[in-house]
Amino acid sequence: MVYLTSFLLKQYHGGHVVIRLALGGATNRPFYRIVAAYNKRARDGKYIEQLGSYDPLPNIYNEKLVSFNYDRIKYWMGCGAHPTKPVAKLLGLAGFFPLHPMTITEAERQRKAALEDEVKVQNEDQDVKQAEQ
Repeated sequence: MVYLTSFLLKQYHGGHVVIRLALGGATNRPFYRIVAAYNKRARDGKYIEQLGSYDPLPNIYNEKLVSFNYDRIKYWMGCGAHPTKPVAKLLGLAGFFPLHPMTITEAERQRKAALEDEVKVQNEDQDVKQAEQ
């Protein structure tokens, strides 16, 4: 296997290597491969190496499955590869990076909205029961 040094990576037509999501799967059933690829290539085009996978649709246990090859991600980042924002978010949630403050803010906002919806449903149920009596 040929390993590219960071000097060679920078010489690729003025581009650089990125760690990004490559779309796979079928219609209405997305599946992503986490890959190291040149930034000038197409999203689903040829890539250098597959570093993991991500299934964004929840399974029967309401889990979104993600797998990483941390050793290869460390290698490519050491060679100068830049992760895209979605990959950086996944790596942050996995504990590889520190979490971005907006990730925490978004989670708090969604949690608050879910609680408000739950309270609204409970109030409507109580109103219906009082109206029946």
